[in-house]
Amino acid sequence: MPQAWLLPVPSLPFRSDVLEELGHAGGGPVCLFLEGYRGPALPGLTLLAEGAMLCGTAAQLQDRLQELPPPWRDAALGAMRPSPRALRLRRGTLPLGERTYVMGILNVTPDSFSDGGRFDQVEEACAQALAMQAAGADIIDIGGESTRHFQRAHRQADAARGVAAGGEVPVAEELRRVVPVLDALRGELEVPISIDTYKWPVAEAALERGAEIVNDVTAGLADPEMLAGVARSGAAVVLMHSKHEPTYHRVGDEVRRHLRERAEAAQAAGIPRDAVVLDPGFGFGKEPEHSFAALRMLPSLRALGYAVLSAPSRKSFLGAATGKPIEERGDATVAAVALSVALGADIVRVHSVGPAIDAIRVADRTVRH
Repeated sequence: MPQAWLLPVPSLPFRSDVLEELGHAGGGPVCLFLEGYRGPALPGLTLLAEGAMLCGTAAQLQDRLQELPPPWRDAALGAMRPSPRALRLRRGTLPLGERTYVMGILNVTPDSFSDGGRFDQVEEACAQALAMQAAGADIIDIGGESTRHFQRAHRQADAARGVAAGGEVPVAEELRRVVPVLDALRGELEVPISIDTYKWPVAEAALERGAEIVNDVTAGLADPEMLAGVARSGAAVVLMHSKHEPTYHRVGDEVRRHLRERAEAAQAAGIPRDAVVLDPGFGFGKEPEHSFAALRMLPSLRALGYAVLSAPSRKSFLGAATGKPIEERGDATVAAVALSVALGADIVRVHSVGPAIDAIRVADRTVRH
């Protein structure tokens, strides 16, 4: 099936302003990639090993697309539909496109893979949330269950259903961890709160206490009440790709197809299109090479027309590249954050907000202006 997507930031040699500075003309601010294209050579179409690229102004592309074979023309026109201009929350919106947002991670668990136990007391958790806000975080993502538990349960669950609601941490225990923190932060934080859970009772309790986003690592598959509940609440939802075993034919195709299906399921449940965020799920049912492939395919997720979240912070694929343990992956995380911005992420999810803010400011100034 033909696939096409817009590159959110054209490669620098194709940017019209760069070409003009080099004394050339005729580039364009828009580049369209046609994966696997084997059709006729056309004016302005650059044939590549794995497809073709067409660059120019949006108006030029619309004209040139009419000359493509019908299946490719339809795929290309679909890729050029406008992405949402804002992420709809319960009490306002986050405008998209002008800058990249930072979601700060607050794990109120005793056994998180990265910072387990540091913030599992209410006072420490609240202090960390306020510190991340002061450092520039746009969203605080609060979670009461380590993804270690999720991944173990997920591997054991039926592939068609995702994990059984409840996983290895009982709902009552997860509520015991997150509810006091949510209560203490109410009225203290100025930025939106996201609840990191795949259990509807936990999400519901958080939404009752002012959360505006539900970040579900199962994309709504674990709990059959999740998507309908989020729709009733008016919250936004993050849908993440995960898999039981790290076996793929083509990583990009599988991640993209799964997230498209889950986004359509969310909309069928009543969640507006502009309240859906897609996350490729680095490290979840992925070997390091799969996670790097998922990072490279962020532009293809953007082509689906939803907001995109990238969560590379301290993940194992960064350790595979650097040979460093979790606590020494800060620099690698900054690099992955900058790459995520260049590849079109709207939100990046990180443990250390300050370094990510600096990386994003440099990347945004390079690719968004």
